[in-house]
Amino acid sequence: MEEILYIGIAQTLFSGIIIALKKPRTIANQILAAWLLIICSEMIIMLINETLFELYPIKIMPFTYGPLLLLYAKWMTTENPKFNLRYLWHFAPFTAFLIASLIYINEPVMHGTDGFLVVDRFVSFRIVFAITFFISITAYSVATFVVIHRHQRKLKELVSYSSEKITLKWLLGLSITFYMGYVIMFIFGGIDILVGFMPFDPYELSFISLTLLTFLFGVFGFHQPSIFEEVVWYKSHEELLDLEPDLKSDVKPDAIKYKRSGLRQEDVADLVNKIRKYMVIKKPYLDRDLTIYNLSDQLRISRHTLSEVINEHMGMNFYNLVNEYRVKEVKQRMKDEDYRQLTILGIAYDSGFNSKSSFNTIFKEKTGQTPSQYLSELNAKNS
Repeated sequence: MEEILYIGIAQTLFSGIIIALKKPRTIANQILAAWLLIICSEMIIMLINETLFELYPIKIMPFTYGPLLLLYAKWMTTENPKFNLRYLWHFAPFTAFLIASLIYINEPVMHGTDGFLVVDRFVSFRIVFAITFFISITAYSVATFVVIHRHQRKLKELVSYSSEKITLKWLLGLSITFYMGYVIMFIFGGIDILVGFMPFDPYELSFISLTLLTFLFGVFGFHQPSIFEEVVWYKSHEELLDLEPDLKSDVKPDAIKYKRSGLRQEDVADLVNKIRKYMVIKKPYLDRDLTIYNLSDQLRISRHTLSEVINEHMGMNFYNLVNEYRVKEVKQRMKDEDYRQLTILGIAYDSGFNSKSSFNTIFKEKTGQTPSQYLSELNAKNS
């Protein structure tokens, strides 16, 4: 166990410092660094408990794991995150048990699973502690899953491609593994409390999984760019002109109020035509990394207005709109003799797709056929 703790302390300390110093210094990185360093401090305390003396009887640090993981997910998936004092309530259980640990610092409150259900003046405290921690880790894990899932759905309104850098699949996978590790610890702990034949303290088991998971969190977290500032190219430009200059002359000044809703029907029709015309003539979809922010700047339409028109009045999201044109481009190039020397995948990449899997999925969704089936049928008609 000591060897595991030494390894865990070294890697969480190193990862925490490296991520804290990573540029650009985003709040999300600072939260992840704090999470790693808190786990490091808990491992140090555990090592002291194992080798020297019991430093504190109530293990309260894990009450910060869930809140910090959730806040990291929130900051990574929010376009313009801001700190809210209400977030401090997430640490209320930690604060409450911290005060209790200081009050009972010299009392034999908890010693792992040994004597957990022994009827003494702390038995109720131990039961409340265990239930509260299980509820905390479960609630924050579920909340983290929800935040990431919503983010993945929201992305289709912002970007025209799929990438590991923006979907945060790694964070979802590691968060699930993190939670399942604690579920297993609780199961083993329950068996040890009720039956009492476990050859080890189940709490120690959590440090083995934490050592592995913090290594993965450190690696993925270090290589994870800031989604909106670095990948999606977030720009706060909601104050840009809502309409193109040539449209302004056709619209009364008091009608240009596209901040949340209220677009006039004739303005919507003009905007839809402008978007469709621009997609056909300028072909912005050939840019594999096209985002709604890029298109917003090119069209000189605010991102909010552009999003409203696409979602509410064109009946699709940005992702589907752009890839609809990419599929049309692929189909057109398959018919063109000038592109016959290219493979299907080569045509797909030239048409704006950034991966084989997304191309195959979207093409079949739009045409009802795989790319190879479509090309074979096309060749058969032309022969």
